[in-house]
Amino acid sequence: MSTADWQQPAGGIPPGGPGASRRGIWVKLTIVLLILAILAWVILLAADYLKTGQPITDLGPLPKPVADLLYKPSFRYVTSVEGVQSPLGVAIGKDGRVYVTESGGERKVHIFNSLGQEVGAFAPPATEVPDPVPVYAAVSPTTGDVYVSDRGAAAIFTFSADGAFQGAVTPPAGFEDWHPLGLTFDEAGNLYVADVTPEKHRVIVLDPRGQLKLSFGSQGEEDGQFWYPNGVAVDSQGRIFVADSNNGRMQAFDMDGQFLFKISRGMSPGDLSMPRGIAVDSEGRLLIADTSRGAVQAYEISKSAGSDPQSAPVKFLGSFSGSGASGSFLQFPNGLALDGHGNIYVADRVNNRVQVWKY
Repeated sequence: MSTADWQQPAGGIPPGGPGASRRGIWVKLTIVLLILAILAWVILLAADYLKTGQPITDLGPLPKPVADLLYKPSFRYVTSVEGVQSPLGVAIGKDGRVYVTESGGERKVHIFNSLGQEVGAFAPPATEVPDPVPVYAAVSPTTGDVYVSDRGAAAIFTFSADGAFQGAVTPPAGFEDWHPLGLTFDEAGNLYVADVTPEKHRVIVLDPRGQLKLSFGSQGEEDGQFWYPNGVAVDSQGRIFVADSNNGRMQAFDMDGQFLFKISRGMSPGDLSMPRGIAVDSEGRLLIADTSRGAVQAYEISKSAGSDPQSAPVKFLGSFSGSGASGSFLQFPNGLALDGHGNIYVADRVNNRVQVWKY
């Protein structure tokens, strides 16, 4: 055969020639090696998890695209609980009952069951508080009693799980002029109070006997200071998270009240505007209701946050909803609470309802 009978195609390798076969083998070999490398990486992560028990996101190098794909929460709107006027606070009882404070209407605390059906309502006696303004609520993990901060009375009232009035929390010596807002409990039954006494914005911690355990912060804009702190949350390590509302940030502290880190005000994803409600789930993820954005934002908090200056303390995971008056939109959300089963309850203040989301 002469050279005129066959012209070599551009590229220098005739179709089906030995070069093409070798190239196909190398492509297949590369794919096999890549699959084996991925499997080995997964096996190593799994072995490390079985050995340490740490969340898989804390184990070894995890490429960001993979981490975002595997561990970014997916939020889904479930339903809304109607029938409350300007709700501000929400808390979940041991039996799954939902307590919602309303700052409009009759200004009561409404009780709903897990199906969203109202099963009761309560308020302090009119003889003691003629003009109540209930704001935040928290349920004691040890007694099941419901604690409600009242803006009008500058007090914290206590009720049984069924709403029977029991009295008011006595402020500790030196704090008699307190103006409590946000409330939460830790697992030991210590009560955390965001106090907005004029010129003395701070966080106060009372032990289960009602004795002063800790007080920290002052009014101002520096790290460790507050300007109208609202929601308070505590994680399993004893770290304290405070929605520093008018400073537009979240501040984190250790169990002794020492400043650790913050999530600042800003316009970038993960930044805050005016945080109010705040909660920590069983996996250590932080959820914050940002009232100005009309959204709830989620963050993963590093276990070493505050103790390791080389590690990023916070990873923004995403947010849900947005400002609006219909459907699943939120309008000036305030308090939020978690029921331990993946449900998030958000006081949708201007829309006069409590939204329920799943993740």
